[in-house]
Amino acid sequence: MYKHKLLSYIMLFLITFSIIIPVSTTQAAPLDNVLTTLGASTLSDQSTAAKSSGPLEKLFSFVFDKLLGPILNVFNGKSTTNPTTTQPVVTKPSPTPTAPSTTNGTLKGKVIVVDPGHGGSNPGAVANNTRESDNNLAVGLKLRDKLVQAGAKVIMTRETDRTVAAEGSSLGEELAARVNLAENNHADLFISVHTNENPDTSIIGGMTFYPSGKSSDLALAVQNQLINETGAVDKGTSAATFYVLRNAAMPSILVEMGFISNAAEAALLNQDSYRNKIAQGIMNGIVKYFN
Repeated sequence: MYKHKLLSYIMLFLITFSIIIPVSTTQAAPLDNVLTTLGASTLSDQSTAAKSSGPLEKLFSFVFDKLLGPILNVFNGKSTTNPTTTQPVVTKPSPTPTAPSTTNGTLKGKVIVVDPGHGGSNPGAVANNTRESDNNLAVGLKLRDKLVQAGAKVIMTRETDRTVAAEGSSLGEELAARVNLAENNHADLFISVHTNENPDTSIIGGMTFYPSGKSSDLALAVQNQLINETGAVDKGTSAATFYVLRNAAMPSILVEMGFISNAAEAALLNQDSYRNKIAQGIMNGIVKYFN
């Protein structure tokens, strides 16, 4: 490597020295012609000013561009690729901001009664160390919060573990008190939340009931979204003659969230995260119904 460097330096010295020594005009012209021929490919790409330069500039351009440049690059172990070549710029998309809830404000002006079934002295179904009334209230409160966030006015038939009618009232009076809350507040919807049971403990799944001859579209919208959110077994929708359904003037449904009689489903119904999914499913169904 050092021999090559020494050789290049000697060549440069000799060329420079030959230029400094006076030469005759007859010798200069042929030298200019030779240099022009050797540097033709490089000079063809230069501007007019460069083409009009004298033999001295052409000589140095040829020596450094054609001879010493490539040699020194090799000696230094560098690539001859133009280091200023522009590389393609890859623009990474900025993180997509979290989209606001699509339900915000969509229920503005709607009056919705949420009815957590049972309560107080009437716990409903009891199995697998779980009370239906507790599950109903927990989901009902979550549903209330989601509906309020969407702009609805929500009326709860109960917000604690109690009966709606005065303690000691008959079952008929208790159910009538729930419907009367909806009627007196001119509710747009009546949503009753319950937990199912069955002597066959292998049965699982969610289902939604509606009054015969009306509200089937509301029931279907809620049922579909409930299953989408929870992944529960889809037991479909069905007409029923429950008191709160047949006596409510507004569209009404009764949602059976799952079977407390099944140990695995009872355990799910006790989980806060699963309760939230149920509430979200019912909420999504209500929004879909109105839209």
